[in-house]
Amino acid sequence: MGPWLAAILLTAASFAGGAFFEAPAPGADLEPVHGAEQIIQLLQGQRSLLWTSLGGTVEAYTVLGWPSRHGDSELGGALMIHRPADGTAGVIAFGEKPMSLHFEVDG
Repeated sequence: MGPWLAAILLTAASFAGGAFFEAPAPGADLEPVHGAEQIIQLLQGQRSLLWTSLGGTVEAYTVLGWPSRHGDSELGGALMIHRPADGTAGVIAFGEKPMSLHFEVDG
């Protein structure tokens, strides 16, 4: 894991008023970190995530995909940042199971 990726993960995990989920390995389901399941409920599929806020309004979420290699080059994972119109529930269509997911929650 590159230093920039570690910095993104550390920053995402340290936001106050947030919920952080991470997967232990590529293709694995996301697991809640430090009580995130008490803030956001996730229903996980192969290519999408359904989320519901259990307390507060989701202002934004950040999804980070797994890094990959192409020959000798290491490529960073896909990054998606979104501000949902409805901050209480939604669908995240990421195309694969992500490495991490962070919700910014107000309230």
